[in-house]
Amino acid sequence: MESIEILEELFDNKILKVLRHFIANQGQEFYLREIATLTHLSPATTYRILNKLVKNNILRFSELKNNKLYMLEENKTTEYLKSVLKLEKRIVDLFVDKVKNMEGLESIIMHGEEKNNKANLLLIGEGINPSEVKRLCAEIKEKYDFSITSLSLTREQFGQMSAMGLYSGKKKVLFEKR
Repeated sequence: MESIEILEELFDNKILKVLRHFIANQGQEFYLREIATLTHLSPATTYRILNKLVKNNILRFSELKNNKLYMLEENKTTEYLKSVLKLEKRIVDLFVDKVKNMEGLESIIMHGEEKNNKANLLLIGEGINPSEVKRLCAEIKEKYDFSITSLSLTREQFGQMSAMGLYSGKKKVLFEKR
């Protein structure tokens, strides 16, 4: 079982959602209602979680008129949490593990740079089930606030588009069926 999945089993998923949001958007400040909207949690639940995280020196808040702005603290605790909850690599790996046995899939290629909370993946193969891929991408977006943009191509289509220069730049093969 992946370490992220173990954390979800052991800890409150709502708290993990809020933590992931702040880690993915490190250095940015957010209002309570913004966080509630972005994490799809109620304002009351978000308020309780934020207070708990502030109390434990994971978040700090500043007041602007009558509003509180929350931001991830920079200390040993948050560095540890970032290392445990680091998103990009682990979530992309989780996606690859879930799709690699899909019928028709030959390879998965990451196209471009990994950004804050987003990855672009090319799924190469014949007859890949687009609704299953879309469902997994939506599940990852909901659970981890991480967007995977995927495009399914046949080996021939990928070759033609690469020859045209459409897929130049950084590419990393994440999975290759042997």
